[in-house]
Parts: sequence; C-alpha cells; structure tokens
Amino acid sequence: MKLTDQIKIRELKFKPKVEILENTVELNDIGISIPIPKEFTVDDGGIFENFKKEYVFPENSEFSKKDRESFENGIFSPVFTLKKNNGRPIIACYLFDIKALKGGSNLNIRSINKFELMWAPYLAKKTNLVEMNAKRILKNELTGALSTEYGFDYKTKNGTETIPSNLRILTYEVRNFVLTFYLIYDNTNNLEQTELDSLIDGIKTNGNNGYNSLWQKAKSMFNL
Repeated sequence: MKLTDQIKIRELKFKPKVEILENTVELNDIGISIPIPKEFTVDDGGIFENFKKEYVFPENSEFSKKDRESFENGIFSPVFTLKKNNGRPIIACYLFDIKALKGGSNLNIRSINKFELMWAPYLAKKTNLVEMNAKRILKNELTGALSTEYGFDYKTKNGTETIPSNLRILTYEVRNFVLTFYLIYDNTNNLEQTELDSLIDGIKTNGNNGYNSLWQKAKSMFNL
C-alpha cells in the first residue's frame, strides 16, 4: 500500500462532534473529556492551514515529485488544536479508527504509539539520537502511551530561519478508536511538564453514551 493510501484510510468518514466548554473540550461521540491547560485556547483552524501552506516537508528519495505532492495534500486537519499565546506549544488532536492503525495485527497502544513515531521522518527529519519508544500510561481508567521526544527542524518556504523543534505523541485506546495528540514545541515555546501533566491528568470519560452512534457509523464504514 502506498504511503498516501495509508494517510487516506486514517481519515474518518464522518466528522466527530466537538463541544468546547470553558475548561474542556468534549468529544461526546466517544464519551471523552479533554482539559484545556492553563493559558491554552482552541485554535480556529488557522494553525493547520498555515502549516499546510508554509511548511517545507523533508526530501525523501522514496517519493517522486507527484507522490510527494499527493502525500502532502493528503494530510487532513485535526479534530481540534490547542495553542498557547497564539502559537506554540501546539497540541493537535486526531481520532482514528483503531483498525486503520494496526490492521489485522494485535498491537497494544504502546506499540501503536511507537509505530506512530516511526512514521514521523516522512513529515520531519529526525535531529536527535533518542530511541523511539513509548511509556505506558494508566490514568482515569484509560490506557495510553507517551512517546519519547523527537527532535526536528521546522522550516518554512518563505522563512529565513530554521526552528529547532520537538514532537511527542500521546495516544489513548478508547474502545475501537485511538485518540492521538501531537505535541509540538521548541526551546522558546516549551511545553512545560506541568502543562503535560495537566493534559494527561485531565483526560477522562465524561459519561456521554454517544459512542454507540459512532460505533454504528464505524461498522457501516468498514462493513462490519
């Protein structure tokens, strides 16, 4: 399967419902509440649009020019994005059907997280020597995983400087879905440990049973 096809199968055929409250974002389709850390706000979509417009993807010998353009254009927007001070650090939230990430294999959430980080070089060339690994998280009756820190250079098409940046991936298995957060920051706009802890500590079920309707959509989507 082509890499571009791998991106396409990740995109849900429906748009998850997002309810933004004062201090949380509610994903009622899967019954999950996500905290908005102090000084963070929900972005209006501009961050992703600017990323698609300005970011310089790394050269990759596996791609022809046409393949590379198809790959870049295939990247779709997150369910929502949290930002601080109108920019970084950024917390981009995605929701994937678990089968799109692990196929017919029996991967656990920690392995899924490690594989997600192994995909990162297609989006950003690695600049550090830290092993790609993931720490298991058990919090609020949810099972998740947090990756090691992935260093990369953020380059823009019209920019005159390169920003040494970092990426970490936070994933949770929520029934038949994987809730995924891409955390992007740099030395000037760092993601503090207290902010990361606040995010992890606050992700929990919200008692909403909207998951049933979402599962019905997924069954229809995959002909289950």
